[in-house]
Amino acid sequence: MSNVFSIGWRIPCPGLRASSNSLLSGPAIFRPAVSYSYFRELPAQRLYSSQRKLISPLGLGYLTFPRTSFNSNQPPSSFLTRSAKTKSTPAPKPNEPVEHGVPISSKPLSAAEINKIFGPNKISPAMGNRILSVLQGRRINGTLDLDLPSDIARSARPFVIDAGLQWLRKNRPMDEDAAILARIEREEQEEEERLRSLYKPQSGHYDAELGKANDPWGKSVLQEYREQNEARLLAEQEQKRKEWLEGEAKDYEKITKALKRNTELQKFEESAVVEARPRADPSERPLLAWIQKHHLRATNNDIDTSNLTTARRILPALGVTLLTLGLCYVFAETYDPPSHKDRMWRDIPPAAATVLAIIGLNLSVFTLWKFWPPAWRMLNKYFISVPIYPHALSVVGSVFSHQQVKHLATNMVILWFIGTRLHDEIGRGNFLALFMASGVIGSLTSLSAHVLTKQLTVTSLGASGAIAGLVAAWCMIHSNDKLTLWFLPREWQDTISARGSVFLTGIVLFEAISLFTPFRVAALDHWAHLGGYLTGAAWASYWKIKRDREKKKRREELGILGRLFSD
Repeated sequence: MSNVFSIGWRIPCPGLRASSNSLLSGPAIFRPAVSYSYFRELPAQRLYSSQRKLISPLGLGYLTFPRTSFNSNQPPSSFLTRSAKTKSTPAPKPNEPVEHGVPISSKPLSAAEINKIFGPNKISPAMGNRILSVLQGRRINGTLDLDLPSDIARSARPFVIDAGLQWLRKNRPMDEDAAILARIEREEQEEEERLRSLYKPQSGHYDAELGKANDPWGKSVLQEYREQNEARLLAEQEQKRKEWLEGEAKDYEKITKALKRNTELQKFEESAVVEARPRADPSERPLLAWIQKHHLRATNNDIDTSNLTTARRILPALGVTLLTLGLCYVFAETYDPPSHKDRMWRDIPPAAATVLAIIGLNLSVFTLWKFWPPAWRMLNKYFISVPIYPHALSVVGSVFSHQQVKHLATNMVILWFIGTRLHDEIGRGNFLALFMASGVIGSLTSLSAHVLTKQLTVTSLGASGAIAGLVAAWCMIHSNDKLTLWFLPREWQDTISARGSVFLTGIVLFEAISLFTPFRVAALDHWAHLGGYLTGAAWASYWKIKRDREKKKRREELGILGRLFSD
């Protein structure tokens, strides 16, 4: 493979030495003959890490010799002759590049100098200079083990080439061992780079594109889809943002068209146009923009009320009211209160549990109005009565709907004090039926009154009608009892008191007068209150008649003796 054999022969001790010094060790004739015969007999191979492993830190003397049987006492000429006879002249390789080597001097050597080096008439001066140049280049590159160019191999015998190599080592000394090691290092580095290029990080196929930050796993398809989706979402958000900011003009146009189409709204043009207020930028004020978005979704500007007649506004709500009254009657007649062990809240009295449940429903709807804009669209349809474009179910939902804390607190306080007492007297079934019936009839009364009086933009909501029915029922049940206000001092309650019927009459008169006086409280829905009072009074009258009838029937069933003991 290389002239390592000659190196190991020349160096008797560990370490690297220059070729000029190594010429002093060993037979001068035997060393070059054996070394050159060694390169020529072995096939051309590359020196890789296998040769490096043979070189120990102790020197080159531990290199493995080729398995060639020879005797050190054998004359070198016979070894050289055998090698020359068995070596066939290599055929010229097609398109073989011309190797010029390294010139040993600025001018070619003369014929006399060539004959002195190689022997008389062995080779021509031109070929002699070429052999010396090629050998010198091989020495520098550490490639003496490779086959010589075909023209040199055909023109010169091995001993001629050995003579030229001996002359170069004597007259142009250099460290051939270091050149060989440099060549080994160079070829190993080239091979490592070649292997690294073959096994470089890839994904799926050879030479695939690397991933993010030169990730050896390659480019992730999922990551690519994610980036595409994120870019698409950002583009959609930006498009929606532009449409949102540019929608003010469209809102103004919608409101203007609605005002022209609906003659009932024309006198409210100034207040309606206020709804087309400047929109907040979602990137700067996202919370306000979110609230405005749901406010606009809850506002229906595309309605056409020109074809809505009075009957079409009232009759659907009337149908829902009649259905609710029927359900309330069935519930009151069939309700069977649970036993104590079957109750959900055993430690709370039934009256308090019922009233607290109603208060909880009202608080829930109030929370939606105040703190959850996405619910506004539903609340505007089913939890507020709007005469200009009413929804039939709003007569039921508005009973549990409040938008102001003061309104909610007032109704719930009255419900607690009146409702718990009335509940203990009439029972849960009758109480809930009366509450719903009074509330629904109060809502229908308010809706009908506002439609008939053309007050179509007045909205109504709240449990006032239902609570009015409870108050009226309490007053009618205790029509002959003296009633007073619970918040008055005890010493005043005896003075400021009246029968239940008188107390109810005064409240109804106040509501009726408030409808026609210029000093009326605009925030109160007196029509809903009057509807609730009427419902509660009528129900209480029926309940008293039914109670007296049941008492009379039980009295008759007792017989004469039973009547005497019962009295």
